[in-house]
Amino acid sequence: MTKVFKATPLFDAHRSFIRLPMGTRMLNDYPDSKAFLDQVSKTIPEAIEDFSHTQAFLKSYSRKSEATYRSYRNEVERLLLWTWTVSEKSVIALKRPDLESYFDFVHNPPAAWVANSVDDRFRQIGGESRQNKEWRPFVAKIAKQDRKNAVEAGKSIPLTKDGHTLSHEAMKICYSALSCFYDYLTDEGYAFGNPIPAIRKQSPFLIKGVTSKSIKRLSDLQWDYVLDCATLAANKDPAHERMLFLVAMLKTLYLRISELSDRANWQPVWKHFWQDTDGNNWLKVLGKGNKIRDISVPSSLGPYIKRYEAHRQSMSASFGVNASLVAKNRGAGGMTSRQLRRIVQQAFDLAYEKMRAEGFSDEATALREATTHWLRHTGASKDIATRPLKHMADDLGHASMGTTDRVYIQSDMKDRARTGKERDV
Repeated sequence: MTKVFKATPLFDAHRSFIRLPMGTRMLNDYPDSKAFLDQVSKTIPEAIEDFSHTQAFLKSYSRKSEATYRSYRNEVERLLLWTWTVSEKSVIALKRPDLESYFDFVHNPPAAWVANSVDDRFRQIGGESRQNKEWRPFVAKIAKQDRKNAVEAGKSIPLTKDGHTLSHEAMKICYSALSCFYDYLTDEGYAFGNPIPAIRKQSPFLIKGVTSKSIKRLSDLQWDYVLDCATLAANKDPAHERMLFLVAMLKTLYLRISELSDRANWQPVWKHFWQDTDGNNWLKVLGKGNKIRDISVPSSLGPYIKRYEAHRQSMSASFGVNASLVAKNRGAGGMTSRQLRRIVQQAFDLAYEKMRAEGFSDEATALREATTHWLRHTGASKDIATRPLKHMADDLGHASMGTTDRVYIQSDMKDRARTGKERDV
């Protein structure tokens, strides 16, 4: 197999993609992608139809949500690039052995297909969307802690592109997305059936059961430091009021970061906080699967909400119920998930520095791996012992209490190990 990545990205980010015309006219402002498709079609004439049907598939699913589009785009784009440059066939010419080879490829892609970091597919140059030469269909697994340590030490980031493998969860997404893709092609009369379910059934990459049930969450000490550092920062500089509001909201209301972000079909605003006739407080959010839910807001969160609200009022005379829930410091409107993550990361960094300075080096090191989603797990893990399972499932946005039970109600591994040691032969 060639050690050189010969392909180009095909489909842009959601906001750009939904505005583009159908068919190959989509590539008018993407000269590198157009040249790549033209070159491929010389040896694989069906590539044009592959592209058009894939674009139509993504157009259909882009209507549901940006997250759905992004997930499906990543998977079908990888398949097209592999099909054309490695298998050198049309996507509808792939037989079961071809697709089995593809899943082997995806599970352990060659280094040439793996990037060092997440990069945009295109860069704007002279009014055109040109290929970003650094982009690849896969991204190397580099631990968050290793990446930050390297940056702070002024060293190059350690690379692990060789031996890169997709996780069990990533492979599940791959099978699911491509099965949906082949169902669509079959419905459109372009493909003659969907071979993915049969391949998935025999897959060696989908492992049943786990050896250790654990969720990633902050310890009580880590959470105390994160909240304390965010509070101290906000007390010193009002610019950090937003950071304090974010960490308190994410942890206490078990929120996903996307549920506080601006999206094409939903903009969180202050009127989404509401009170029922009994005086109970709620927050309305749009969660996964485009499902709206109301989350109960505890009294303990009230001071943090009022504090950030007062800050917003002091910053803008026009602040009202229709104002963005989490606002930019400059400009109008809300923030993206990526921007919100950066703000939360500032709180983690402050807590890391303080914990390390005060002698909690092990806890500080573990905090380096924390992400915004850990705050959701932290809040839910603490509350699951005192709240009814149904109430937890509703506030978390789980369709089934079984999901909540499976994720959060687990035997403690340390206690399990301790009692295991005491068994007799």
